[in-house]
Amino acid sequence: MRVSTPLFAGICLHFSNSTVSSFEIHEGPNCPSRLRHLRFPAFSDTKMSWDSRLFSTGKDKATAAFSGEEFTTEYHAPVMWRECIGSLLECERSRRRQHCEDDNEPLLFVDGTLGGGGHSAALLDRLKPGDIVFGCDIDPDALGAAKNRLKKFMNHDGCQYPLFIPVQSNFGDLAAVIPKVTHPVTNEIICNDGVDGMLLDLGVSSHQIDTAERGFAFMKDGPLDMRMGRHTKSGLTAADICNEFDERELQRIFSRYGDEPKSKTVAKAIIENRPVRTTGELVKAISTVTPAYAKQKRRGLTATCARVFQSLRIVVNDEDGVLQRVLSEACPALIRPGGRLVVLSYHSMEDRATKRIMRDGSTEKKNREERDIYGNYAGPPKPFKPIGKRQKAPEEEVEVNPRARSAVLRVAERQQA
Repeated sequence: MRVSTPLFAGICLHFSNSTVSSFEIHEGPNCPSRLRHLRFPAFSDTKMSWDSRLFSTGKDKATAAFSGEEFTTEYHAPVMWRECIGSLLECERSRRRQHCEDDNEPLLFVDGTLGGGGHSAALLDRLKPGDIVFGCDIDPDALGAAKNRLKKFMNHDGCQYPLFIPVQSNFGDLAAVIPKVTHPVTNEIICNDGVDGMLLDLGVSSHQIDTAERGFAFMKDGPLDMRMGRHTKSGLTAADICNEFDERELQRIFSRYGDEPKSKTVAKAIIENRPVRTTGELVKAISTVTPAYAKQKRRGLTATCARVFQSLRIVVNDEDGVLQRVLSEACPALIRPGGRLVVLSYHSMEDRATKRIMRDGSTEKKNREERDIYGNYAGPPKPFKPIGKRQKAPEEEVEVNPRARSAVLRVAERQQA
C-alpha cells in the first residue's frame, strides 16, 4: 500500500500475514536528504516510535551516542571513554595483532585509577580472550564496586573472556606492585616484560563527590575528611589543614593547587571562622568573603568553593607527589616500547605535569634542550613521544556529563630506551 504526503512522494507499507513487516520512504519535493529511500523494519520489532524514527534530530542522536550509558553506573560516569580506549588500542602490539592472526600473546593494560570501573569495562568489552586488565585503586569502596561490576571477567583462565585483576594500590606505587601480581588460576607472575598501555583518570569519581561523609563535595554537608583511603584511621584530613595550618600556608595551597585569585582573602576567612569541622562550615567561612553570584563566574561562591575543595583534596592525598611518581617512575618503568600512556587531567597542575613528561621526559620545567648545529634534539633519549594534540570532551558529552567539561586528554607512546 502507498500513502502520499507533502513531505514524501510515497510511503510504501509492506505486509506479511496481514501485518506491516516493513515500510519504505520515497523522496518527495520537501523530503530531507537523510530520509530519502530508507527502509525500516516493522514498528513491532523496535521500541522506537514513528516520530522518533523519522524526525529525531542530530542533537538527539549525538547525545545518545555520547551518553555512554552502557558503561555508566550510579558510582561513576567514565569521561571520554571512546577516546581513551581508542588511544590505548592503538598501541604497537595491538596494531601488529590486527595484521597477524597468529599473534596470540595477550595484551596487558593498567587502569591506574579504577574508580567505578567504567573505563575498564569499556576496554574489556573490546579485548580478546586472554588479554588482561589490571584495575588499580587505593579506595576500597571503588574496588568493591568495580569487582561487583566486572565479576564476569575475574578468576578464570582467560579462554572465553579477557581477564580483569583488581589491585588495591596507590597509582604512585604501581612500578613496584604490578610486577608482583600473579595470575588467579596459574599463580604465575603476569607482567614480565611491561604492559601495552596505562590509563590515568586523575578526577574524583562521581560516587566520592556524591557521598557526603567522604567530605569531597561542598554541595552536601558532611565531615571535612577527603581521604581517598578513608578506612585507614591515620593521615591528614581537610579539617586538620583548615584548623592547624597558618594563613600563609593556606594561601599557598589555594593559590598553587586551585589557582584561586582570592587565596589570601579566603585563607584569612577560614582562620577567623575556626574551628571548621564540616564541609558546610567551610562553605560558610568562604561565603563571608565571597558573593553568591558575581559578574565573573570565576569569582562566585560555587567556583571559589570548587577551587578551595580541590586544593584541600590534593594536599590531603599528596596528589602532587603521587602524580610526580607515577609519571616519572611508574609509567616509564611499566610501559613497554610502543605502548601507550593515556592521561585525563582536570586542572592546570595535572595537565602541566602530564604535558612535560610526555614532551620533555621530566615533570620539571626545562629552560634549554641540547641541540646540534642543525637544531635537532641531541640530549638523552626521551621516554615518550606525544601523539597528537590535547583533546577536550565534545559538547555533546558535556551536556550529558557536566563533570567532563574541564577534562583534558593527552596521549603519548613509549619510545625505545
